[in-house]
Amino acid sequence: MDISLVILIGLTAAYAGGVAVVVRPSRALMAAGGVIAVFALMLGLAYVWYPGSVAVAALFAGGVTWLTLARDLGRPGNALVSVAAGLLIGASFLFVSYLAVMALIGAAGVYLVLRRWLRPRTAMLAMGGALGGMLAASAAVFAVALANM
Repeated sequence: MDISLVILIGLTAAYAGGVAVVVRPSRALMAAGGVIAVFALMLGLAYVWYPGSVAVAALFAGGVTWLTLARDLGRPGNALVSVAAGLLIGASFLFVSYLAVMALIGAAGVYLVLRRWLRPRTAMLAMGGALGGMLAASAAVFAVALANM
């Protein structure tokens, strides 16, 4: 495992904990620890069975989306958005690997913080834009990395 991946996972966990401090301080350690545990599971599965790692990424994406949007969407809408997010992150994981999951965590954090000051619809639009932008940036980073190999 590369040290830069370890640093990215640590920064993602710190970001998740920081967002949790803003939104619900009692859950900060659980958010950071959960991020580290999921990435550890994905990394472990990637060495043994890569499709399992993709499945964990998709399930994690669906779960994060479900928990993030549960208060603002009804059950049918939340289920639809969560399944779509799981499929999007699962497909993106095939191309940009762990950066897809990090992009979802970043977008969910944007939504949770913005929801405190904006309407839910506006915060969801910002979440979608942030997710799209971070996935595009992840693809660009991977393209540059592969071009320079």
